[in-house]
Amino acid sequence: MPADDMPADEPFIDDDGDHDVCWFCPALRYPAGRFDVYRRPSRDAPFDPATGFRYTAAGVPVCVHPGKVGLPAARYASKRLPVPALAPRPAPPRAPLPHPDALPPRRTPSPRPAEPDDAAILAGARPQVPEELLALLRGRLRQADPDQLQEAVAEAELTACHSFPVDAVVAAIRQVLSGG
Repeated sequence: MPADDMPADEPFIDDDGDHDVCWFCPALRYPAGRFDVYRRPSRDAPFDPATGFRYTAAGVPVCVHPGKVGLPAARYASKRLPVPALAPRPAPPRAPLPHPDALPPRRTPSPRPAEPDDAAILAGARPQVPEELLALLRGRLRQADPDQLQEAVAEAELTACHSFPVDAVVAAIRQVLSGG
């Protein structure tokens, strides 16, 4: 909705919108034009630990993530600049999941070791994780765009489950994501 068409007291972004703003963003509390948008954090708008917000010296609320709020950086409230009409935000590009026929053939699983007993589980027994599985996951996740990590993990999990036991894949993903 263009800023000119918004009711005067309605926040620029509602909690149900598609914008991924911070929980303390002024766009969730004020209409467009009643807060400034900076390119990045600045000493001109320091973070106030007492309130949890950023303000200019004149008390104008400030957002420091123009990409998240969907407005170009400008001093809308401080300099009374007009808020531009907003184009719909494009969906982030997402790589398609591979077609099942394109996946490597499922490897015949090696015989599974005996399940650990309760004492071994309580002592911290973990499933055995093959090194080649760890290498596969590390390689896939290192190449992933940080903004698309969730999709990369899902794709890596799908690929790995075609060749390795599910419990080993889960253990490997946990190990790789925890830095191991």
